[in-house]
Amino acid sequence: MIESIHLCGLALLVGTIVLLDLRLLGVGVRLKAARLAEDLAPWTRAGLAVMLTTGPVMFASDIPRYLANPAFKVKMLFLLIALVTHFTAHRKAVRAGQGRWTAVLSILLWSGVALGGRAIADFDL
Repeated sequence: MIESIHLCGLALLVGTIVLLDLRLLGVGVRLKAARLAEDLAPWTRAGLAVMLTTGPVMFASDIPRYLANPAFKVKMLFLLIALVTHFTAHRKAVRAGQGRWTAVLSILLWSGVALGGRAIADFDL
């Protein structure tokens, strides 16, 4: 059940960020990127809160399993880089209303987080 809630949080977090990234890439030109970010912010924060709550619970359920799993380590690396990028370069690009490379990088990083999480089950020892 915790994993299902975690995945819902991931979908909410990454879904809203990708919507914003698509706007930076020129999709949906009616809304400015900064306005869209403001409208999506509560949903993005909710997704992040769900993930940061359920993730440690899942990790605590079997710490040795996760520490031995290379996919978990890759996911955590992607998550760290994605969060740092989101709260620095991504925010700056959104405020400026431009940043195609930042949007592409963001999509790639968050995809890495999602794929790394999915691969955890594939790399269980």
